[in-house]
Amino acid sequence: MEPLPDMVQKVSQREMKPVYLVLSAVVFACLIAVSSVSLHSVWEIHYLKSFYPAHFSVSEAADAALVELIKVTLVALPLLLVIFVCLFLIRQLRRP
Repeated sequence: MEPLPDMVQKVSQREMKPVYLVLSAVVFACLIAVSSVSLHSVWEIHYLKSFYPAHFSVSEAADAALVELIKVTLVALPLLLVIFVCLFLIRQLRRP
């Protein structure tokens, strides 16, 4: 099996265009997913503070924010890893 750089040199730029498009689409989809999860967490805390202000003390708000941060981190880390891998592959494929 040939190393990756030798295989990439044999493939023309025209043949690599679909690969760039797929990798770019994956990066875009992951960014949208991370953004939507983050916004959902912010809206959830806002909802709790708006509709249950008497039952939602400052310490409970801090606890809820911590729980939401953990949730966003657990969802976002694998997606960020996918983004970094795709960007690395795009960079490696564009090298002459």
